[in-house]
Amino acid sequence: MYDDSNVGKFIVFKITDYLLALPISDVLKVVNCPSVDNKGLTTMGVVQLGQHMIKVLDLHLPQLGAGDLTELMGHQSFLVITRDRQGELCGILVDEPPNLLELPLEMMQSLPTSNHHSQPLFEMVSHVAVVSQGEVKTTIFLLDTKRLSNTAINDSYPLSLKPSRGI
Repeated sequence: MYDDSNVGKFIVFKITDYLLALPISDVLKVVNCPSVDNKGLTTMGVVQLGQHMIKVLDLHLPQLGAGDLTELMGHQSFLVITRDRQGELCGILVDEPPNLLELPLEMMQSLPTSNHHSQPLFEMVSHVAVVSQGEVKTTIFLLDTKRLSNTAINDSYPLSLKPSRGI
């Protein structure tokens, strides 16, 4: 059916009702989400792993941005660590451990650019694969790490500084 030599390995994870994938070559590590010991960092959408600051992307949110993660990180979750377009470390927040899946590369279909803007999540998707197992068809969307930084991080919120009281 498919040429076994033309198979790619992907890390597949569920975000809301969608299965998303990253090529294994783009995934640096999958880790348990660190506990929230520094609320100042998590309210900025950043966590510290060892000596590294990781920008956390929560693709569950409607605005698809890095925001206050304190509520989200209260339950068991995982970070899929990758690099964005600028080479900065970022972690995609997922609720369940991701799976390793081998897919024939000829199953990957490029998405038309007109579909990229129908939902914010799809602005980060470049390809789609439909996998059939018997009567069940599963759709997997391939994330493009070059698009993560452009669409997932919302820098449009104005910086709001409040004067401190009682110092």
